[in-house]
Amino acid sequence: MATPERIVIAGGGVAAQRCAFKLRELGFDGTLTMVCGEASAPYDRTLLSKDLLAVEPPSIELTLEPAPAYGEAGIELRLDTRATGLDPHARRLRLEGGDETPFDKLVICTGGTAQRPRALVAPGTLVLRELADVAALRDALDACERLIVIGGGFIGGEVASSAAARGLAVTMIEALPAPLAGALGPEVGARVASLHESEGIEVLAGTAAHGCAESANGYEVTLEDGRVIRGDAVVLGAGMAPATEWLAGSGVELDDGIVTDAGCQTSAPDVLAAGDCARWWNPRYATHMRVEHWDTAGRHGATAAAAALGEEVVFAPIPFFWSDQHGVKLQYVGYAPTWDDVQIDDLDPPRSFVARYQRDGELKAVFAASQPRAIAAARRELAATERTI
Repeated sequence: MATPERIVIAGGGVAAQRCAFKLRELGFDGTLTMVCGEASAPYDRTLLSKDLLAVEPPSIELTLEPAPAYGEAGIELRLDTRATGLDPHARRLRLEGGDETPFDKLVICTGGTAQRPRALVAPGTLVLRELADVAALRDALDACERLIVIGGGFIGGEVASSAAARGLAVTMIEALPAPLAGALGPEVGARVASLHESEGIEVLAGTAAHGCAESANGYEVTLEDGRVIRGDAVVLGAGMAPATEWLAGSGVELDDGIVTDAGCQTSAPDVLAAGDCARWWNPRYATHMRVEHWDTAGRHGATAAAAALGEEVVFAPIPFFWSDQHGVKLQYVGYAPTWDDVQIDDLDPPRSFVARYQRDGELKAVFAASQPRAIAAARRELAATERTI
């Protein structure tokens, strides 16, 4: 269909928001509807585990666009409405409550949901993925003295950092040998662990949390090695799962996300996907990848807008992501699922260092603490040496 008249975007994150406004920027003047599962208009999710958990949150604007901007752009914003099913042949999106909305083109940007391992879910355990999660977590931080964070990834690290800044005693439990060791390796992960420990956080790595239960005085988390860790509140930072369960039976190919080509097209005609829920073919690296980070999601949504209008596009970014922990900016650029050498320049460890990941003598990625110039230089180097296949 060369000129769609009705485009529907399922989702309310940065990928969905960028897609909607990019469509108008590209001249689409048909009916445009955003179906958002949350009750809030698209907002900056990166602020949830940082600024909003401070003792006195700064006065910041969360929304990505002022509320009137959607109406002014002719975008119907349907909040607190989740997609529940899809009939790609009839081109109809099923919604909560039994409603349906027709489309000529559908862009799925439903993001992901916080994982809740069954063995670790007890009444009152907390996660942080959506704006609605913030109030419960703030209340818990206000009331507790000792916090247990299960998971040493970016969300776990940022929550632990915010809690430590409040003066709480924090224990971080990480199944891998060190926080972020899966992506960065044990040597660099050890430096991240040292950063947490330098701020008073107890890091228990190399043993997984086996169970979680309420106790008379709070919670008890049992580790695989038999130790029992006690705290007043528990936050699960066990990762994110793509929000795709509602597509079961639709015929859209799923494999750790919605599988697409480099142009955001799914296996179903006129159905595209972008953002955290999408596992797309990146020709730069000749592999499918799913990247759960803000920068990629925003650019992905804009690319999907062009693809929905029939433009031939190729989404082949160099992945980039960042985190703020203990006043240190942690940044990563590149793609290094494997490497045979990592060169680490310790400038002022653990608050300042640069790690360069290489394979067969070629730079593949750089991770740095408090070194934005090194990241910028690495991005230029990677762009010059890595060519899209």
